[in-house]
Amino acid sequence: MKKNLLFPVLALVILSACSPDAGTPAVYLTGINPETEDVPYMRFPFRIGLSDSVAVMLDLAADSCFYHVVSYPDFQYLYSLGKRGNGPGEIILPTPFQLHGGHLFLFDGNRSNIFDMNLSGKQNTGLEDYIHFNDLSTCVDFVRIDDTTFLMGDLSGRNRLLRVTPQTRTGILDLPGESAGENGADHGYIWRSYMDMNYELNKVALVTQYGAVLEIVDLNDWSVIRTVGKAGFPRSAKQHVAEYYDVKWRKNDIYALYSDVSETESNRQRAGDQKSLSGGDRVHVFDQNGVMTKTYHLDVPINGFTIDEKNNLLIGISSNSDWPVYIFKLD
Repeated sequence: MKKNLLFPVLALVILSACSPDAGTPAVYLTGINPETEDVPYMRFPFRIGLSDSVAVMLDLAADSCFYHVVSYPDFQYLYSLGKRGNGPGEIILPTPFQLHGGHLFLFDGNRSNIFDMNLSGKQNTGLEDYIHFNDLSTCVDFVRIDDTTFLMGDLSGRNRLLRVTPQTRTGILDLPGESAGENGADHGYIWRSYMDMNYELNKVALVTQYGAVLEIVDLNDWSVIRTVGKAGFPRSAKQHVAEYYDVKWRKNDIYALYSDVSETESNRQRAGDQKSLSGGDRVHVFDQNGVMTKTYHLDVPINGFTIDEKNNLLIGISSNSDWPVYIFKLD
């Protein structure tokens, strides 16, 4: 019998800032655009991740396969997977993927299916059905907590997050009340967020797609630290003036990809026949307490990124050039 449990978080700390990067060191980075052959054309390159000697790339608007696997660091094409469709091993609504222990975890946000594939052999062994969750609302992102437990955004508006297993569904956190005039599914929609898990700290970092909110959820006691930037809380899709595009933990720090190009400016670019660039060109670095310590300024906007810890590289993926990968050397 399925259980549906709802409970509020135990503690909440809110850090507000008029400008989260004011007074913090700024570092300017220039990306190198490596070229390779044979990788299928990607209509909207959106995410990239590393697992040992392979990289996985997500094409959010693919007309065939959503995910492409290449060797790393030479970016030679290996295979594609996650074909668009509703058959076995196919994806209807792709979401950002998770890499853990040499395995690729995918979530079909439409059918509520988790898929799993072992990446260690550099061969396409096919996606396997891992877990199916019944009656979940459409999900934007997720993190794997353990073999059977996942944390997902709740777009129904009833909770901030859902902690789900095949047998249980637990509502975590109330949506903040500062989003006046928004309720229900609309409220949940404008608070949709990207997330990443730090397994050593047992914490999850979330960043909002609209506004400028970073949340750090401690899974040990379900306490939350919330840092609010100058753009404030999410309001509505038509009024946003800033947005986060991706978030990653790097040891005990949080790297969050950010843009503050307003929709007004984006519309002005289109009206003037200027190409509207997609993605963020700043990476805000926070400590585990939500305090900003540094801002990286990138010379090209990217939609997502991963970090090569061994070689101290930030590897971004962009829809603003023919070959989407950019490599930035971190200080």
